[in-house]
Amino acid sequence: MTNAQERKAQERQARRRRIQEAARSVFSERGYAGASIELIARAAQLSVGAIYLYFRSKEDLYVSLIEDTLTVFDVEMVQVREQTEVGRRLRETWSIMVRWAEKDPEGPRILRLMAQPAIRPQLSEEVVAAVSSGISRIQDHIGATVADGIHAGIYRQVNAREIADLAWSVLLGSLDAAEMHTNLGLQSEALVARTDRALGLIESALAPQVAATLRAVA
Repeated sequence: MTNAQERKAQERQARRRRIQEAARSVFSERGYAGASIELIARAAQLSVGAIYLYFRSKEDLYVSLIEDTLTVFDVEMVQVREQTEVGRRLRETWSIMVRWAEKDPEGPRILRLMAQPAIRPQLSEEVVAAVSSGISRIQDHIGATVADGIHAGIYRQVNAREIADLAWSVLLGSLDAAEMHTNLGLQSEALVARTDRALGLIESALAPQVAATLRAVA
């Protein structure tokens, strides 16, 4: 890549981030439903047409806001495996995501939007590639912490990748349930307590004594 091409790529990336920062502010203030490309363009001091040069739709821009979070997760989860004792790795990895959900309510909503059946045509290949790669890395990290526990004799022999998929699904379900209870005004426990209980069930199922008990009953 020539210097001119590198400079053009850097300028494009800087403009893209400028749009994302403006969008983050608008979505935070008005919510997804109340935001529009026109409001985001105004906040970014760009034309509406300029926004569409970088993002296919409002949905595409909204989903792209989770890209940086997934990158941070990747770094932090690597550090967990490097710095945390084996028996705490799954819980610490889980806690990274729970703390994020507490601090950034829009994040789980972005993940929820991606589960909608009509969303895929609204997303660009660039955003889909970045987000799918980021989510895959998270699941890889969860699976790696389970595999570490298996090798250390802390967990029973299981398919670590299947447990990672299950843990990811349980976490998303817990986040959805917490927000649904809040929206309906239903009594609900704190998010940390809800997700901690969910993780506890997963850890109990992984414990070697569970497998021994099942064999004894059989």
